[in-house]
Amino acid sequence: MKSTIAMAILVTILVILAACDIERSSERATQGKTGEEGGSQESGRIQTKQDNAKKPQTVKDEVPKKPTQKQQEPELKPAPRNIPGLTPQDVYLDLENRGFKCSEPELIGPGNEVRWTCKKQEDQGEYLVVINSSDANSVRLVEARVISHDPARADALAKDFLGYVARTPYEGAQPEEAIAWVEQNVGSKVSAEFGGVSYTLGGKADRRFLKLEKREG
Repeated sequence: MKSTIAMAILVTILVILAACDIERSSERATQGKTGEEGGSQESGRIQTKQDNAKKPQTVKDEVPKKPTQKQQEPELKPAPRNIPGLTPQDVYLDLENRGFKCSEPELIGPGNEVRWTCKKQEDQGEYLVVINSSDANSVRLVEARVISHDPARADALAKDFLGYVARTPYEGAQPEEAIAWVEQNVGSKVSAEFGGVSYTLGGKADRRFLKLEKREG
């Protein structure tokens, strides 16, 4: 009887010990999985931080913009004004009657303006007249130049020639006033207006010039 009881107690102890071993093995397996998952999560967090460090931080709803260079719009220049009622023929035909040799019209500049050049040479000096036009039937600018072979006579030579150019026959011209103004101011750098057309005198040393043009405004 006693041996039976002892055997039953021994079996019970063995069962309890086996159960404890099974429980400890289960706990170790669970901890191993938890460690692997924790390591994976930690690795994921580190990778996320690295990715976030690479991305530029922007305010919400703000769209990153690429740097752009300011585009400069071409400045629009007003169209050249023509001297009213004056044609290139009015100028160069009269010059040819005075012994000048005038060139054929030539295109100049980006705007394809038309230019005539008339020249004459004498013992006392050289004469040049340039006619600029926006087309073949109008005149934007007339510029006359004289070069004296004797600088001491530059003003005297210029009074006669530039006075002649000052009487150019355009609409509203004031030839008498313009000629008198040229004779009084030749050799100086001055400007005046006659009949809505700007007259400009200038020069240096042995040369003088007179420019006629219709200014804006």
